[in-house]
Amino acid sequence: MIKLVEKEKNYIYIEAKDMITKEDVGNIIPEFEDLIKKFGKVRTLIVMDKVKGYSLEGFLVDFNFYLKHKNNFDYTAFVGDKKLEKHILKLSENIMPGKVRYFDVSELDKAKEWIKQQ
Repeated sequence: MIKLVEKEKNYIYIEAKDMITKEDVGNIIPEFEDLIKKFGKVRTLIVMDKVKGYSLEGFLVDFNFYLKHKNNFDYTAFVGDKKLEKHILKLSENIMPGKVRYFDVSELDKAKEWIKQQ
């Protein structure tokens, strides 16, 4: 499940939990497309501390969207609490052209502050 928590100017805050499906990704993409159309660059806060898995179809839709719009992601903050997520996100820093930071779930307020101040 992916839930839109907040959307303001070129900033979007989403929470991902449980199993992420193709439908979940398909439902949130229009929110990103709207911001990209209006502002060109998007600042994204993704809380993912309760994700249990990602369907292959969901991953492929998400990855294709990212490939098409990777230069539109200006700043991205990932919030989670699993060590594996932290390592995966470190790898993403090397393939995402924008600024990427990982925050522990206890640092959610700090992540919000970082993403909005940029």
